[in-house]
Amino acid sequence: MNSTERSVTSGAPGTDTSAQGTVDVAPETLRPTGPAGPSTHARAVGPLTEGLRMAALKWRLLINTLTRSTWILVGTILGGLYVLFLVGSFGVALFLVGNESLETVRTVAVFFGTLLLAGWWLVPVVSSKADSSLDPSRLALFPLRIPGIQIGQILGAVIGIPGIATLLITAAWISSWRAWGSALVLAILCALLGLLLAFVGSRAVTALSANFNKRRRAGEIISIVLLGLVVLLGPLFALIGRGVGQVWEQLPTWAGYLAWSPLGATWAIPADVARGQWGAALGRLAITVATLAVLVVVWRAALRGALADATGDAARSGSRSMSGVGLFGRLPATGWGAVMARCLTYWLKDPRYSATLLIIPAMAAAFWFISEDGTGPIWVLPCFVALLMAYAISADVGYDNTAFTLHILAPVKGSHDRLGRALAMLCIGVPFVIAMLALSMVRTGGWSYLPGMIGICAALLLAGTGVVSVMSARYTYPVPPPGASPLKTPQGYTLLNVIIQFVILGAVALMALPPVILLVTQVVTGQALWGWLALAVGIVEGLGVFWVGIVLGGKWLDRRAPELLQEVAQYR
Repeated sequence: MNSTERSVTSGAPGTDTSAQGTVDVAPETLRPTGPAGPSTHARAVGPLTEGLRMAALKWRLLINTLTRSTWILVGTILGGLYVLFLVGSFGVALFLVGNESLETVRTVAVFFGTLLLAGWWLVPVVSSKADSSLDPSRLALFPLRIPGIQIGQILGAVIGIPGIATLLITAAWISSWRAWGSALVLAILCALLGLLLAFVGSRAVTALSANFNKRRRAGEIISIVLLGLVVLLGPLFALIGRGVGQVWEQLPTWAGYLAWSPLGATWAIPADVARGQWGAALGRLAITVATLAVLVVVWRAALRGALADATGDAARSGSRSMSGVGLFGRLPATGWGAVMARCLTYWLKDPRYSATLLIIPAMAAAFWFISEDGTGPIWVLPCFVALLMAYAISADVGYDNTAFTLHILAPVKGSHDRLGRALAMLCIGVPFVIAMLALSMVRTGGWSYLPGMIGICAALLLAGTGVVSVMSARYTYPVPPPGASPLKTPQGYTLLNVIIQFVILGAVALMALPPVILLVTQVVTGQALWGWLALAVGIVEGLGVFWVGIVLGGKWLDRRAPELLQEVAQYR
């Protein structure tokens, strides 16, 4: 035992240590002190204090993140201004609604509240641990009580752009009840209840997702399906916009149904008070309180499960047996063949890649419905898919993360790395582009322009792959780490990363300019020869730029592989 340590018993100081053993404690100068002098026990804090400390921790993390880089600060300011513009627009609209009839205010209030709660409850499912600063799995090793964690996460939800925007827009919602004094007073209480429902529901869903995502494949499927639904929101809103005049009269009725649901009950209480329908108001209040109580109980249970045995899951995660070598046994035993086999496996099994494969059919459905008369966006669908597939491999090295070490230690030649990744993407991209070409021709009936369209797609897919093979060997940007949701926002994302991605997209799109000019000439002159010239130019240009990009990108990668590994290993 060190000289700075003393042997004490579990009883009063001075008890004989031979009877009960010894316990090492800190030196007296390091023990907590109080009015009665030094204490051998740390002072216990309540759940509220724990929650306040967690909220302060999130605030400190936010400040440190903003001050770490000028680009992060600039990007956050620009994002905040954009959100402020949206909040201001919706806030003014809600304020002006207050001049309308009580029925109109009630309808708008219920739909607003329902969408607000649905957004807060569904975003954690889509984004998968978007708010990672107070994630339960990171708190498992700290001696925190569940009530303290719950309070801290509720307070932490307010810290940040989404929380502040929600507070502001909710204040605008309160102002819409200004014409009715009693309703305005109740609206303040209902707004507080609505905010609690939003924050508690969000954290409950996050904790449930943490438990559910232990089965990685199930969480990936949910994220990808929801991503596809997000893509389909465009045509859905278009259809709603066309039929809004027909359903406008039904909106109050639908709002009445939502007002008795957990999502809309609290937002309709001020209207009941304004009408003097106290029984209905009390009924909706009971629904709100019951919903909040259920969410708290579910959140507590899910949080306990997320905190339990946090380190045991990692030890049990790699127990599945494997047999055979899969695609590695079917492709050439060369450097580019090995890279191609690994990347093809990614395209089929990694949700960060397979999400793209789901987006394309969803996007095709959206373009199909929007182009009802055979004109419009359906024409550019194949070109957009070719652009998307060529751009997709710009994130390949980032997706590898620390596994990129294998390419350096093997060692794999840079040109083989570039070629293997490009061929793996082409195995997936070419069938998709062909399918989109057929779909657009069937929808538009413009078969005479098919050769020119093939030339444009070839230039985008082949030449674009060559351009990306060069640029991705020099520039990379943060991507979701392995095992994360494809929609997760990675740490360290800055405005500079956005600019880099737009530059890559612009460079790829520029490759289609020669065949586009020739196809436009065919459209103007009506001569099919220009379409065949577009086909020839697109293929020749595509193959030429593809080969140059593989060679040049490979040389660049050979020189920068260690620096590239250092960059991508930081993505979390």
